[in-house]
Amino acid sequence: MTSPISRSAFLNWFHPDLLDDRLLHGCALWQVITALGLPSDATPPPASWPLSEVFWLGFGLAVSSARADQPRPAVFRLGPRSLQAQLFCLLDPLQAAAEAVDPDPLDPEQWRFWLVPLHQLHPQRQSIGVPALLRAHGEGLHAATLLSAVHAMVRP
Repeated sequence: MTSPISRSAFLNWFHPDLLDDRLLHGCALWQVITALGLPSDATPPPASWPLSEVFWLGFGLAVSSARADQPRPAVFRLGPRSLQAQLFCLLDPLQAAAEAVDPDPLDPEQWRFWLVPLHQLHPQRQSIGVPALLRAHGEGLHAATLLSAVHAMVRP
């Protein structure tokens, strides 16, 4: 009789690169639902990437993801205007350490978030880059402060 294959071994074999665009977005969405305390079994994995929708207490968030360590500056797609806000998720391993570290999309300390009400984004704009987010909305949020920021936006 052969020994059962562990789930972890299978996932490491089948999905060895969490930095792949589809898996990176799944990791970003995981960071968001974890920070907001949403049950993972009630939140489906992303059907498309790099843009998904999350609902928290009836509040609709478009969630988009990107990496900071690419040759070109990161650009985020914007979500549907029917939602209340856009949450931009940037994997930025340099933010977590003073020296270069390997990107780990499962480490919440390596993510930076910008929570922007959709009415603050130009209605005809389809994407936005990190430099524009920095100019308009500052350095962004950490995973630990994401819940309070969303809560403040839902219940001002």
